[in-house]
Amino acid sequence: MSAKDDPPDMAELKKIESDKGVVQEVPHTILTRREKHLMTILLSGMGTASSMSMPVYWVALTEIERDFKISEEQVNLTIVAYLVLQATAPVFLSTATDYIGRRPVILICLTGGIVVNVGLAVANAYWLIIFLRCLLATSVSPLISICSSVVSDFTTRKDRGGFNGTVNGCLLVGQAFAPFLGSLVDTGWNWRAIFYFCAIIDGALLVVIAVCLPETHRSVVGNLSAPPVHWYHKSPALWYFGDRLCDTERKTVEPSKLTKYNPFLTISFLKYPEVSMILLPSSILFSTWTIAQATLSTYLSKTYGYSSLKIGLCFFAPGFSTIAGAILSGKFMDFTYRLARNKHMKSNSDEPFDIIRARLQYFAIPAVVGAMASVIYGWCFQNRESVAILLVMISLITFTTMFPMSVVPTLFVDLFPQRSGSVASLNNLGRCGMATIFVACLSKMISSMTLGGTYTLMTGLILLSNVCVYYLVTRSRHFMHNIQLREQAAK
Repeated sequence: MSAKDDPPDMAELKKIESDKGVVQEVPHTILTRREKHLMTILLSGMGTASSMSMPVYWVALTEIERDFKISEEQVNLTIVAYLVLQATAPVFLSTATDYIGRRPVILICLTGGIVVNVGLAVANAYWLIIFLRCLLATSVSPLISICSSVVSDFTTRKDRGGFNGTVNGCLLVGQAFAPFLGSLVDTGWNWRAIFYFCAIIDGALLVVIAVCLPETHRSVVGNLSAPPVHWYHKSPALWYFGDRLCDTERKTVEPSKLTKYNPFLTISFLKYPEVSMILLPSSILFSTWTIAQATLSTYLSKTYGYSSLKIGLCFFAPGFSTIAGAILSGKFMDFTYRLARNKHMKSNSDEPFDIIRARLQYFAIPAVVGAMASVIYGWCFQNRESVAILLVMISLITFTTMFPMSVVPTLFVDLFPQRSGSVASLNNLGRCGMATIFVACLSKMISSMTLGGTYTLMTGLILLSNVCVYYLVTRSRHFMHNIQLREQAAK
């Protein structure tokens, strides 16, 4: 099917006025539905590779512990070091995409990932492993939030949930399946080969992205019909668009309100209750899922005596749950949005469309189910129950985490479309920062409270934090009114 047979998405038209005073309607993006799906596949591959970087070597933690003659707590610091920079680095690099565009930052990040992974493969000191893991997180972790920013460039609220849900779900797929891939490489060679494997993946992605990914930032290329000016925004893929690059007057380019690069402005979003009160529960959910994966990897080896390959095979269960949860959560978000939008249009209300309620009204249901699965998972591990029960529980934790993890970045972009890079990095800062705290304390928590007590605590935190979501939904009209006032004041 050609681009002419599959017309651009006309879901949201924008009126522009030419120099001659003629008003024209242009599509939100020149991408066809098929091309949007191809972009989603490209972004999903990039995000999957990025998210793999954290857990891909978890199955080899005991080997690293033995090779460097360090304790379990010390080897866990290699995870903590990565999480710290995974939380903070996107604030600087993802925010930069709102100023200079998406494409150049993506290419820089992938190049850095190749170099640092090779360095990790040849590192011969524990301190060097820690240092390079920090550099790796700085290089590749911003790609996770940048993917959400790119999706926001070519989607509208109508279809953003599905595309963003798929991309964010695939990010978590990488995190879920990475231990299995790591176990295969580790079994065939050794733990150092895992990092060579990651370098090869980043290298292949760099070539594909350099050729196929166009610049999408709307202040640079508008709806993609405006040819980019600077060389670092240009891509060989532009040849494919041909006559569709017709906006030589750059009428579709949206003027940027961002005059000076200041990544610390990202933190200022936390002053808005609709941001901080949704970031807290989603971050605790992500933290619970992260420590559940770390526990599965470590304790299947130490308590059940599993080999690294056998541990890797166990990660298939949560891996498939990630795929199912990602796909279904995206479809469900689009479905609930359409219902809410149709209801709002039929009401003929002068009130602004309540996007907060539309996105969050079902947030608590999967969160509560995940919390219940978490406490069962902890006590079953504590009592050395059948591994089958453990895999069912971690699959349920994974599946129910997908919806909240997809909803939050989608809602953030809905609320702050012109700062999509910044708010996406804030989401990353919240969830990875929270996960850092819990992973760093995991060994001491388990020694003080046992495995069962640790996950009972996490369950309580999940349930308590969801009170924030309940408050947001019940007071959503008040928050939407405040958002409307802020937008009017900013004009």
